Amino acid sequence: SNSCVALLDIMNIDKSLIDYLEKKFPDQCPDINDAEKVVWFKSGQSSVVKHLKVLLEDSQKNILDKKLIQGDK
Repeated sequence: SNSCVALLDIMNIDKSLIDYLEKKFPDQCPDINDAEKVVWFKSGQSSVVKHLKVLLEDSQKNILDKKLIQGDK
């Protein structure tokens, strides 16, 4: 939606930031030795990265849709 695009612009979130965050907070199976709190904490980190990635993908899709619509005029 337009609010996603605006939010990403305001926060300067782009693909390079998402790539960095995916490397820093990977979505991976927990270590068997991790305490339960650590497992939930790491899960939350990767969940935020996934959410930002979806926002970025949605904003790019909206931009493409807008260009296609405007191109028809």
